[in-house]
Amino acid sequence: MNQKDFNPDGINRDYVKSDLESGIVIKLHVKDTTPPKEKRFIIVGITEDRLILATVYINSEINLKVNWAVELKEQHLFFESKGRSWLDWDSYVDCSKITPRDHNEIESAIKLRPEAIIGKLSHEDLEVIKQKISSSPTIKGKHKKKFGFYKKMT
Repeated sequence: MNQKDFNPDGINRDYVKSDLESGIVIKLHVKDTTPPKEKRFIIVGITEDRLILATVYINSEINLKVNWAVELKEQHLFFESKGRSWLDWDSYVDCSKITPRDHNEIESAIKLRPEAIIGKLSHEDLEVIKQKISSSPTIKGKHKKKFGFYKKMT
């Protein structure tokens, strides 16, 4: 078995379009950090038209220069690396803001580098993140609605 065959998360890297769903963990170079660098982020939502992905960053620690207030610190979820193959060390998921990403842009980047998909969250981890985002006072309601964080009324 070679590295290409190894697929612990059951992700079909040959058909990327179906892979881009909530819970997918990606590691790519991003330009919206200072300085631009390779980062891990999680797809946490997708617009109904599937054009825009909602993502959150994974950080090795909470940046206290930005997240100095208690309310901001509380919007970070601590994740142990144990049992999470997509983490190299204990980290924090920043649920204080959603970073929108163009679906086609991420899809193209992954087609060039399929190994950028590094894992998939458990259902439980994804639900904890979604709940934290849903209750976040720093994310506008219209953005939560756009990415499906509010339950639809029937």
